[in-house]
Amino acid sequence: MKLGESIRNTKKTITSILFLMLIIALIFFAGMKFADRNSEPEISSTALAQQLQEVNELAVLDYNYTKVGKFENSLKLNGWSIPLTKKSFLLTYAGRIQAGVDMSAMEVNVKGKKILVTLPEVRILNNVLDEKSIEVYDETKNIFNPISINDYKTFATKQKERVEDEAIENGLLSEAATKAQSTIRKFLQMIPEIKDDYTIEVTFKK
Repeated sequence: MKLGESIRNTKKTITSILFLMLIIALIFFAGMKFADRNSEPEISSTALAQQLQEVNELAVLDYNYTKVGKFENSLKLNGWSIPLTKKSFLLTYAGRIQAGVDMSAMEVNVKGKKILVTLPEVRILNNVLDEKSIEVYDETKNIFNPISINDYKTFATKQKERVEDEAIENGLLSEAATKAQSTIRKFLQMIPEIKDDYTIEVTFKK
């Protein structure tokens, strides 16, 4: 075999070996990248929903109140108040209203790198009147229409409803909605895989 032909054959062999090594290297790095991608924790709608639903009711806003209410009542005949039968008292009381969302009715959807959380409407979760705070003043003593325990109970219930309506009118539910959105975003951003790679959108059902 001539020297020139031998050199050409050697070059071809070296080129083939280098090409084969390049193919092996590309396959190796592609495999590593695929493995890394598959090793990332999967962020699924079901998994996130389960984590969020662990808090069945998310009480996001407390409204503490102290109020004074006046009770008046007279016996009536054909729609007319009977004279000398009026009874009345003043009641001071304190309580707490909690507003939030029912997390069991929440929906979570993961689309690409976007997490969409849809919440039910914010509502009053609790309205508790502190019975120890109740004090009665200026009770009338009317033998024709005496004050009863039922008067106190009925009046206290109506006062709770009045305070609830007043709180809603003053924006309690709107403020609670804003806080619920913020709370859920913060909760999800505490998950390392979500914080830097996902955008979070929290809305309410219409």
